[in-house]
Amino acid sequence: MGRYDQNSKVYDKWLKEGRGQGRGRDYKPWLMVYNVPSHGRSHRVYSHTSERVVHCLSDLELSVFLQLEWSESVIDIREQFPLSLDSTLEIADRIGAKHPAIRGEKMMLTTDFLATVSDPNSPFLAIQVKPSSELLKPRVREIVALEQAFWQASDVPFQVLTENSLNLIKVENIKWLHPGMTNDVVTDAQQELAEFWKATLNQNCDSNLIRLASKIDKQRANQGGTSLSELRLLFATRLAKFDMSIPFFENRACDVVFKCNLAP
Repeated sequence: MGRYDQNSKVYDKWLKEGRGQGRGRDYKPWLMVYNVPSHGRSHRVYSHTSERVVHCLSDLELSVFLQLEWSESVIDIREQFPLSLDSTLEIADRIGAKHPAIRGEKMMLTTDFLATVSDPNSPFLAIQVKPSSELLKPRVREIVALEQAFWQASDVPFQVLTENSLNLIKVENIKWLHPGMTNDVVTDAQQELAEFWKATLNQNCDSNLIRLASKIDKQRANQGGTSLSELRLLFATRLAKFDMSIPFFENRACDVVFKCNLAP
């Protein structure tokens, strides 16, 4: 864990490194996991959407990232996005807020996520992630208000998400699917696999998916876990979907819906 120093010399160095700049695979976050003190677990996780490793500074940030990653309307994710220091200083003065500083140096504010979405009328969404307990603190609310004013001036929608904003069951389901997500074109082999499982599930509609997968492994003399891995791939590539509001292992065969262009 690096020392939590932020000052003009550090900022000049980070700017030269290209931090806070670029998009997609070329973007570099302003803050990385080794630049901030740990208040829990931090994560570096690959983004299939942005095609690079994303830096999440807490479990809660990881949960928000996974929901953004799964959303089909999100086309890019930029985390730890820096806000212009000149702008936030001006806004702080205008709204009467005390600007954050570290050891007397005015601090560059960051927004946890800036998502690019497929809405031409509102192509960006700024998100700050906070535990609900933090929002009870007047100083935290003052800083969030400063951040919100920045995005309002930029005409970008701004949200504050807490653990209460998330469907944690859905997050756990996405976490299970995430390693199998891909930007690659669906192959003929995957289409054939989907058609096999569509027919199999239709014939076993009331079966629990986990127990059915184990049964199919035995019928096909496969190594244990093979069928479950196949289903996971189909869900991750969106050739099929299950009810994400309940844990995957509680879903039944009849809860699964396949893409309509598959053979019956």
